[in-house]
Formats: sequence, structure tokens, C-alpha cells
Amino acid sequence: MSRFLALLGHEIRLARTTIPIHVVAILEPVVMYALLTVILVHPTLDIYVNAPADGIGRALVEAMRSIGSPIGQPYINPIVTDLPEPIGIRQVIVVEDGVAPVAVQRFSLIDSNLVKNYRNRLTVSALKLWDTRLGARAVTVNQLPSMTVDVPYNTYFGMAMLPLAVMLASGLIGAVLTAQEFENQTVVEYRTAPTSAWLVLAARLTRLVLSAALAGGLLLAVNGTLNGVWPDSLALVALILLPLAVVGGCLGIIVGLLMRSTLPAFLITLVFSVTCWILGDSFKPAMAFGGLYELASFFTPNSYAVDLLFPRFYGVEISPQWVSISVLVTSTLVLLAVAAGLYNHRVSHPE
Repeated sequence: MSRFLALLGHEIRLARTTIPIHVVAILEPVVMYALLTVILVHPTLDIYVNAPADGIGRALVEAMRSIGSPIGQPYINPIVTDLPEPIGIRQVIVVEDGVAPVAVQRFSLIDSNLVKNYRNRLTVSALKLWDTRLGARAVTVNQLPSMTVDVPYNTYFGMAMLPLAVMLASGLIGAVLTAQEFENQTVVEYRTAPTSAWLVLAARLTRLVLSAALAGGLLLAVNGTLNGVWPDSLALVALILLPLAVVGGCLGIIVGLLMRSTLPAFLITLVFSVTCWILGDSFKPAMAFGGLYELASFFTPNSYAVDLLFPRFYGVEISPQWVSISVLVTSTLVLLAVAAGLYNHRVSHPE
């Protein structure tokens, strides 16, 4: 145990040789999440309406105020303004008289996704007016929420980034440290040392898991602080993310052993980690997309981690838990065996 602790201490001190890599690997997911939450669409949109001059205009504003989630926030925050054009604001609605009243929505310079969301809210407001006019002939829609509280989308986005955070931290750091051993010829010291390669690998993986825990903990704290939503069990979240940290560390070590050059090892691990995140339920559950995306998600560990994390934040399961647990455990054991075999071969058998 004393030798293992000495090796672990040595691995931790190696952080001084790769400070920029540590900063990128640990802080990048947190910074990316914080920046993306600024531009992601929120449930409630401020919609400016030119001061209505008649009853239909005022009815439209009242319809906007009544639309929202039965367990969460309203979808529209109507703001009455004297501006007929979107000067200094994203959009404005003007109700124009004619043969029939027409709601004209004018936009300033915004992206197509925001245009879609603003138009959807105007459309649902018009449908609300139509439904009210129908009276007894109106269609009644009973909304039956599966949860008691509507969780903000930013919470899901942060939750889905947790696997990326731990995999990126352990993978990038593991790849660079392993590649540096060959670049700096320090691998010769391991070959001549009376310590088995297995013990060195165990110390490295432990150190990588600790780095992943720091990255995941930071992202979890930022997610919870910004949205006010926390998982029901921090211990279970840590247990779910542990296989991702080991998988990321093993992949980084494997890439480092194969490339034996810092830059290629860094880039390959970075691309692989981000690809797994994008395909692994990054923006919403893959089953909601269907098709090739859902098929591709089956081959990424991130999607199974998100399936396990979902009940911790939302209180409901979206897939059989035992399947996700089995896949993550199997993936971890397989990659551990591959990393251990390759590490022992490359360290013990010089080429």
C-alpha cells in the first residue's frame, strides 16, 4: 500500500508538467455549459406586443398570459409597448385591422431557431383565442404531467454534460501523461523499476478518476447553482459517473500508448470524447430523435449514463436501468483489460 500511495503521489505531482492540459480538461465543460446556457431558449419568452387599440388585441395579450405548463413556468411573458417596429428588441407583434384582424410579427436580427420559437408562441396564442371562441364546441386537452415539477431544460443539458466532463478530464490527462512518458523517455524508468506495471497503471487510473471527480463536481455545482435543481442522491450520481471516468482514463491511456506523441493523443481523445457526448443523449434522449441517431447512441457509454442520471434529476425512468448498468460495467471491465494488457506490453517490452 505504501508503494501504491507513493506512486499516486507521484502521479498527482505530474500535474505541474501539464497545467494547461489540466485547465482545459477540467474547466472546458464547465465554461462551455455556462456559455451555452446564455443562448439556449428558455421556456418563458418575452414577447412585445404593440399597445392594442381594440378588444381583439387585448384578448390576444390575455391569451398569451394564460398559456404555460401546468407544472412549471408560463411560455409567454407579454409586454405591451408603443414600438411598432423591433427597435432595440428582438420582435414585436402589431394587430392590424382589416377585413379580419391580422397579428403581424416583426423581427430584428435573430437566428432562425428563435424565429421559430417566437412564431410558435404566437400560433398557440391564436389557437387559444380560437378555442375560446368555440365555446362548448372547443377541443378539451387534458395534460397529465409525468412529474410534479417542470425541470428547466438547462438542467437536462448540464446533466447530459456530466459524462462528457468526467470522460474528457480522465481521457485527455491520461492520454497526454502516457504519451509524455515515451516522448521524455521516462518509460525507461518504469521498465527498470522493481515495481510492476500493474501497480503503476492502478495509481494512474486512480489519479485520473480523482481528476474526473473534480471536473464532474464543478459542473454539477454550476448546474445546480444556476438552475436550483439538484439530484436526489449525490452518491448515486458519483457511482453512475465512476465507470465513465474509468472508461475515459482507459481510452486516454490506450491512445497515448498507441500514438506515443502528445498532440495526436490529445486530439484523438478530444474528438472521441466530444463525439460520444454529441451522440449520447446530449440535447435530449436519443429515442426522441429516432432513426440513425438513436442507433448510434447505443454504441456510446454517455447515453447509458444519461439514462441512469435521468431519474436522479427527474424522478422517473426513461429506460430499463439494468440494461444501462450492465453495459457500463461491461464496457469498463473490457477497457480495463485492454488498457492493462497494452500498458504491460508497451512498458515491459521495449521496441
